[in-house]
Parts: sequence; structure tokens; C-alpha cells
Amino acid sequence: MLSVPRSSIAAASAGHMAFLAGGRLQNGTYTDIVDIFNSRTKQWTVSRLSMARSNIGAGSVAGRYALFAGGFDSNFQPLSLVDVYDTRTSTWSVIRLGTPRASPSVLDLGSVAAIVGGLSGDLEYLSNAIDYVDGDLRLSQGSLHKEFPQFGVAAADKRLGVGLFTAGYQNNRPGERFNDFEASNQTTVITAAGSSADFSAGQLFPFPRWGSGAAAANGMFAVGGGHTFGEDGSGSLTTVVDRVDVYDSNAGRWSSSPLALSVPRDYPLVQTVGNYIVFASGTDKSKDLDILDTRSGKFVENLQHRPSLYLLRSDAAATTVDNCLMIIAGGLVYQGANATASVEMFDAC
Repeated sequence: MLSVPRSSIAAASAGHMAFLAGGRLQNGTYTDIVDIFNSRTKQWTVSRLSMARSNIGAGSVAGRYALFAGGFDSNFQPLSLVDVYDTRTSTWSVIRLGTPRASPSVLDLGSVAAIVGGLSGDLEYLSNAIDYVDGDLRLSQGSLHKEFPQFGVAAADKRLGVGLFTAGYQNNRPGERFNDFEASNQTTVITAAGSSADFSAGQLFPFPRWGSGAAAANGMFAVGGGHTFGEDGSGSLTTVVDRVDVYDSNAGRWSSSPLALSVPRDYPLVQTVGNYIVFASGTDKSKDLDILDTRSGKFVENLQHRPSLYLLRSDAAATTVDNCLMIIAGGLVYQGANATASVEMFDAC
């Protein structure tokens, strides 16, 4: 169990440890609590961020450091703060983003982490900023130079040092008083290059939509679930989808034959577990997990022993320790507004 029930938690793993940081308490206030699970000792400990906040970008770098970047403070102002936990010395330190922002994506490219985009809190609203953090915690800054700033989904294959930033939505009127958001087809490929990274425009995302989740393994990037807006024939203005688009980083293109989840999912939790990409939550229709085998490019079909959640929840957090222990924690219980401290673990080690 978490030490405190909450939602909007930032989750990361590094050095045999899982970190569940910050978030929103039941009364709506933000917290600085960090619950830490050590997969070797099987023990939980509690620590604290340097500041209470939510909408934090979380990830890791060099297999050693857990990063908790940006976020909103209690006044809903974006932050440049990055809390760093060193798993070798069990100590915290603080570094700063070049541009304050909330909800950035953190891509672990192995030798370097790329902290991409986010919510800027100004008239641009969506940020084009990108910060790089190397294994010595040195920072450098850059910009994606997009005409239309994008709030996308991100995934990285740190073994290959390749990341993808795609889908989500973009602002077609940056800098103007009134924003114009639409689902984005922009794709950026980010590749580790020493203590920094190179990025380039990738093939356009084939089915733009909001609310997808993504993960990668063995050079396969899977972007699944999400929703579109517009009449679907039933009178609904929002249509949740079961579509999974697959990007082959070796070929540099999206597959023309998308896959399908067992049920439509919106804002699913997506994790890499060994050779598999696992989709969880994002629906009140099923507790089952969808498991994509990246070696065959197919979903695993095992109806008798399909892993499933104990608790249906939204706005939860997920991370994977040692590439084999998937942890799902916190969130809001479906069909209610109660935050939960529940933690579920799926052990493939």
C-alpha cells in the first residue's frame, strides 16, 4: 500500500527501486510524499520531494538516477524544479529545467534522458522545450522548433537509445489569446548522441487522437488506445478506440496494419516488461491486461490465464522495476472520486 491515498502520481524506476512521487490527495491538495519500493529487499520506505506538486514528468537516466521534472505548484504555476534521487548513495539533489513546465515527457535513452515538451503556462500553452540530462547530471537545453507545439505521448527503447514523441494534441494558434487544439499527427524521433541527443521529424502518425499510451521494446513502439471527437453514429461526441499503431524504429515507419486491444482504452497505463508491452486500465469494461509480444508483433492469447487487475482505477501510476516487475499504484477508483492507496504488482522476473 502507498503511505497516503492519492492520484496523479509520478512513477519511475532506477537501480532496483520503484518511486511513486507527489500527486493529488483526496482533498485536492498536492503532496511531496515519495513512496519507494526496493525490489531486492521487498521493503517500502517513504521520502519527500523538495516541494509538493502534481503533473510531474518522471523517468530515469544511466540506470542510476530517478528524475522528477517540473510540475504545477499549489498556485497552478509551472516549475523548473527537477528532483533527482541517486540510487547508489540514497541521496536527493535538485537541478533545474531551462524552461518551467508541467507534465513533460521523460525519455530514458540510456546514456542521456530527454525531457520533452509539457504545459508552459503562458500563451504558447504547450512547450517546444527539450532538456537533456546525462549520466553526470549535466543539463543542456534545446527546442523542437515545431510550428505547432505538441503535447504528445512518448516512449523510449533505452537499449537502442531511441525515443519517439508523437500523437496527443497540438496548438494551431500558439501565442494567441485563444488556443486552437486538435489531435496531432506530428512524430519526432529522438536519438541519444553522447551527453545530448539528436531529433528529426518522423513519418506522420497515421491515426491522430487524444489520450493514447505508449511503450517500446526491441525497436517496436506501440501507441494504443485514446479517443477521437465527433459523432460516431451513436450520438456520442467522444469515441474511445481499441487501435494500436506500431512504429518500427529500424525501418523508420508506421505499420499500415494496426493492431487492436481487447477493449477500447482511454489514457491506458502502458509499460515495457521484458519483451512485452503491457496495456492496463483505461476502461471500466475489463480488468484484463493486453500483452503485446514484440518478437512476434502479436497480442498474447491466453484466455484461461490472462493477468488482470484487482481494482479498476483511473489517473493511476505505473512503472516497471528491473524490466520485469510491473507496479500499478494509486489513482481514483472507477465510478467514484475516491483516491486509493492500493498497489498491484505483476512479477515476470
